Amino acid sequence: MQILIDSIISGLTLGLLAMAFNFVYLPTRIFYVALGAVFSAVPFVVWQLLRWNWPVSLAVSVGLGVGLGLSVLSEAVNHAFLERRGASSGAHLIASLGVYLILIQCIVLVWGNDPKVLRVGNDFTLKIGDLVLTRSQLLAALISAIAASIIFIWLRFSKLGLQFRALADNPTELALRGYNLTRLRILAFGISGLICSISSLLVSLDLKFDSFGGLNMILLAVVSIIIGGRNSYVGPLLGAVLLSVIRSEVVWFSSARWETPATFLILALVLFLRPDGILGRKLRLEAQS
Repeated sequence: MQILIDSIISGLTLGLLAMAFNFVYLPTRIFYVALGAVFSAVPFVVWQLLRWNWPVSLAVSVGLGVGLGLSVLSEAVNHAFLERRGASSGAHLIASLGVYLILIQCIVLVWGNDPKVLRVGNDFTLKIGDLVLTRSQLLAALISAIAASIIFIWLRFSKLGLQFRALADNPTELALRGYNLTRLRILAFGISGLICSISSLLVSLDLKFDSFGGLNMILLAVVSIIIGGRNSYVGPLLGAVLLSVIRSEVVWFSSARWETPATFLILALVLFLRPDGILGRKLRLEAQS
């Protein structure tokens, strides 16, 4: 039971990152690799501010703002520029990878390669029978659940959320109806950066973080999206939880060296048996084109 609960909590934080990735991918079809650099940068910013004796709430707020700003800046100076020139999805991918590498090297120059920890001292633990949960895990579970619920409610019931879903379904029709696609794209990148920052801080509160951890997390997030459903906002969260549970069980019953092979075996099985994902839906032919 302990392994199961730990893996579900880990899956919730990974699910937030998968949702952040999908917030850009669905409306723009951009494979947003640079989000990995945002994931890596935010904990370093908060760690530095805490070392300067800033209040925790202020340090976290600034960190979230930095993550949001970096993501919006990536759209403003990179993807929007390419979009105006009719660049292909491959060009966006390569450019996003370039932004990732530049940001990661900046992080290394400022903070180095050594792993760091946000939490100082022993963590508070809650024991329920044989189950032991740390304060970091409780915060991760609670904040992840609240953040995911707010996102789903906003997408489902708000007017802006409806426009956002329309941007993902048919941007041409949305533009013909007079909506500002540039503003909606900036919103997509901003929300993506904010959700990614929340996920990053929740992970870093419990585990060590370093300059290069973001890319590995992005790859796991992409696998989660494929498992849960590429055309769904709910699917990535479900896919992340399932992936995290399976990876943990593989480590428990076998060895940590089988964790990565098991991940991509699951990916291959999903692509072969259900290519649209668990909650995926087949699109109309005109939408697929």
